[in-house]
Amino acid sequence: MSNRTANQEDSNEAPYVVEKVLDRRITSAGKIEYYLKWKGYSEVDNTWEPEENLDCPELIAKYEEARRQKEFKEAKRKSAKKKLEEISKARGYDRNLPLLRIVGATDCGGELMFLVQWHGTDEMDILQAATVNERDPQVVIEYYESKSKIVEKAKERAKFAAYEEERPEVVEDEFQTISGTEIPSAELEQLIEA
Repeated sequence: MSNRTANQEDSNEAPYVVEKVLDRRITSAGKIEYYLKWKGYSEVDNTWEPEENLDCPELIAKYEEARRQKEFKEAKRKSAKKKLEEISKARGYDRNLPLLRIVGATDCGGELMFLVQWHGTDEMDILQAATVNERDPQVVIEYYESKSKIVEKAKERAKFAAYEEERPEVVEDEFQTISGTEIPSAELEQLIEA
């Protein structure tokens, strides 16, 4: 029975007819084979046959559609399970992890919220600022201090930039002055080098 194909006919024997496609596989050579139930034969006579030898497109199409539906349902079930795990996962202070730092802050509907990071995980949560302030006031203070340092540095840079804009340009000429005495620039450079 192993050499039987769906379109094989023998003059002494009736043609083999595929009753049902049961399974599919891809060989190491990359060829698709189907596991077939033959009409009029028992399950022990089922065989794997290469796709190119088969002449039963309706049965193959029916099997492939059922396989796609099964894969879709399985993917949907896995997705739902993953979403459920994500929903039921501990968040915020329910993680029972110490707060590492506040990454940022935002206004959410008029309420201040902090994006926080926990020790021991890369995952972050958005929590109400009031809750974080109550449970980890030192972390909140550190966050605001770091922000105030950034603001101070920005102000200093702005002051310096404004000063640079106001400062008149120095025009180099041939002469430079040292204590009221004009000395040609070339001589001054030689004096400095010496």
